[in-house]
Amino acid sequence: MNKTIKGMRMEKPARKESSNMLMMTDIIKGVNAVLNPGKPEINWFAPDPEAKAAIHIRDGRIDKSLSNSKALYGGTIDDQNLKNVKVVAYDGRDGGIYAEGPGSKVTVDGAYISTAGNGSGIGGPSSGAAVKRGASMTLKNAVINTSGRTRYSTAAEENATLRVYNSVIWSHGMPFGDEIPEPTELMSTPPPALEIKGNTRTHCTMSNSQSYFYNTKIICDGWAALSTESSEGFVYLEANDCDIICTKSGYGAYSDPGCHDVFNNCYIDTSCMMGIVAGNSDMTFNNCKAECGTYFGLMHCVNGWQEEVAEMIINGGEIHTAAEAFLIKSHNALIDLKNTNIQSGKGILVKTIINDDPCTTKVTEDVYGVNVRMKDMEIEGDLIHGDSERTMWVELTSTLIKGKMENVTLAMNTGSKWVATADSSITLITDINTAQIDAPEGVTITAIASETAEYTLASGGKFVVTEK
Repeated sequence: MNKTIKGMRMEKPARKESSNMLMMTDIIKGVNAVLNPGKPEINWFAPDPEAKAAIHIRDGRIDKSLSNSKALYGGTIDDQNLKNVKVVAYDGRDGGIYAEGPGSKVTVDGAYISTAGNGSGIGGPSSGAAVKRGASMTLKNAVINTSGRTRYSTAAEENATLRVYNSVIWSHGMPFGDEIPEPTELMSTPPPALEIKGNTRTHCTMSNSQSYFYNTKIICDGWAALSTESSEGFVYLEANDCDIICTKSGYGAYSDPGCHDVFNNCYIDTSCMMGIVAGNSDMTFNNCKAECGTYFGLMHCVNGWQEEVAEMIINGGEIHTAAEAFLIKSHNALIDLKNTNIQSGKGILVKTIINDDPCTTKVTEDVYGVNVRMKDMEIEGDLIHGDSERTMWVELTSTLIKGKMENVTLAMNTGSKWVATADSSITLITDINTAQIDAPEGVTITAIASETAEYTLASGGKFVVTEK
């Protein structure tokens, strides 16, 4: 006999606004305190002061005194329009095309840029193509290939805008192993907590800038294909119909506090995770296909604001991961899934853990928790909540899920069903019919609800309900 079980009447804590606009000076101090304690501050954002681009456009005009003509091997060039530019450079301080100042609105059609040698800092004139200080650049039909530590193919910073069409950008870095950088080279390799290796990022957007990629291949050998850093309030990164590839070890994209990443119809093939989301930030995926060597999404909070919420919104598409689909380390999170095909090699859809990173944000009050929403889904995978500092809230709408639920607070609409594949523990916060829950013989679901009862489910499993 089917029976309606009345759920607990509980509401998750409201989201709180977080004032987390990190200025570069704040981040520099924070990184030095953790990675270089007791030593002089190092501005690891700053590029080499002796770096020179083959073409340096400043406030709308080419500045020959700042340009390195020896690295320029061809092209039709004026102050705002460049065509078929050819740059080859073997010194880590030499780059391709660099534009700065709000008067610089540059269009590059056809660029062949190859650079090698170890650099320093993020972006700057040593990049393949970079914009800064209010400049904008439209890059079409380009091939940018960089080798060496801290050698960026493209970058945008300080209120700049970069648009890339029909291009290939690829950063190789230098051969990497387990080496530890010298103190003067902080952040020339990724922090161990990111679970990746490498020593350069293909692209980085930071400090109130925006970057857009269209029909472009973005490839890294290690660390990152698309990255962000200090937003100083707002950063926007978008990829449309792009291939995002990590060949050896790295993530597809990162979203720092204040950063917003959007991916439309992209193909993703990463040696590690697709995305890392940290702090108040978000990633949105629309009809993307992903193959990930570890997770699809890794979330961690290391910025010091316990109210921060990271978001991953996924509409449609197909995701395959070798490890958990989502791993959340001591972070409030919203994972919103709609009509998405997800397959985890470990059989785990979402797992939360206490973060062992020394930079982990401490929790001293009730926080938003982890909210997993699924709509119009048929999916298999466990939901395992091992973070004792917050609650995992799961909302099912017109969804069939098969898997274990551990320490989950569950809400289901009448069009949803859950089949438990192993012993599970939940708190039920909506009324459900026992026909909406099933488990095979030998599996027991224990639930906290508004009554005490025990039921035998259709496939022989037990459903044991107790009042709190």
